[in-house]
Amino acid sequence: MSELNSRIEELRQQALAKVRSEELDEAIALYDEALGLARDEEVRELITINKAETLIAVHRGGPEVQALPMILMRRRNARHTFLTAYALMYKHSLLNETKRAIFYGQIALDAANDASQSIWKLRALNEFGLVYQTDSQFSKAIECFEQALACVDEVSDGTDTSFSRVAIIANLGYTNLINGETKEGLRLLHSVIDEIPSPHLKCDTYVDLCYGYLDLQQYETARRYGEISLDLACEPRQVRNAHYLLGEAAYKSDDLDAAEYHFEELARFYPQFRNMKSLLFAIDLRSMINLKL
Repeated sequence: MSELNSRIEELRQQALAKVRSEELDEAIALYDEALGLARDEEVRELITINKAETLIAVHRGGPEVQALPMILMRRRNARHTFLTAYALMYKHSLLNETKRAIFYGQIALDAANDASQSIWKLRALNEFGLVYQTDSQFSKAIECFEQALACVDEVSDGTDTSFSRVAIIANLGYTNLINGETKEGLRLLHSVIDEIPSPHLKCDTYVDLCYGYLDLQQYETARRYGEISLDLACEPRQVRNAHYLLGEAAYKSDDLDAAEYHFEELARFYPQFRNMKSLLFAIDLRSMINLKL
């Protein structure tokens, strides 16, 4: 490999590391630098796919995202086919376009199976689980997450799958909670909570624990985990979830002042509903919500 190609791959690997640590703007800048150096068409295509997936993660468009369907049609090689289909699956999953997400996901899964790549299969199955989870098809989601976990054991090429394993178990734990298997869900979440490196995923996992202990009527434990989640919240969805569940836990433990505070904070997100706080005191909405939306 030439010195230039080595530098380009170094930049790409640095960008992938930034993605794993959720430093997405820094990752995009590194991809841009790599694209500025790359001359080989296959290398440029790979970096374009990587950058497009990162842009999708930050809810941005751009020429790289627009190029994905054409890259998929070209199907230069199995790796690019998988990565492109996976990125398009991810894009449509974020848009709650379930049918399109499943369509592209099947292409990604077929590419993984055809290439006998367990690590690709793992990623596709985990994303399938998230699609079904968002669509409230929880039994299908559980099946996908369990298959993804089985793939972790199949990866024997030295690839570090620790982050994938932790994320899949966290996803499976939440889905078990929502599917009514509260104790199993909590067991899974507790088994990985200390291994989660991502603040975003850790916040979601703590609010999931809050949800589970609320279901078991262990209100003080639920409130403890809910407060941790609120402290870690990275986005409005996480703030809303924490305030809602903390309000429920406080109300059910007869701490009306705390319930008033949390429901009032939640109601600020919905100014169009003037009686939101009164509704929250009157009705338990847990069976109607999906914490990932």
